[in-house]
Amino acid sequence: MPRADDFCSFALANNPVPAKTNILGIKGAGEAGTTGALPAVMNAVNHALADQNIRHLEMPLTSEKVWKALNPGK
Repeated sequence: MPRADDFCSFALANNPVPAKTNILGIKGAGEAGTTGALPAVMNAVNHALADQNIRHLEMPLTSEKVWKALNPGK
């Protein structure tokens, strides 16, 4: 299993170039990187429930939806 000390070394740098698209000069902070988490969690839950013969749950996923899928008619 790889560990953090197996990783190569690298240097961080700051390159302050203001954005020209707004008056504050600020840029995004990587919010787009979280977008993939939503379908990944949905796929994981659907995969975990497949053994219970539950094939698909719709977003937004809630604990109530999972409970109702596991306990139909209650």
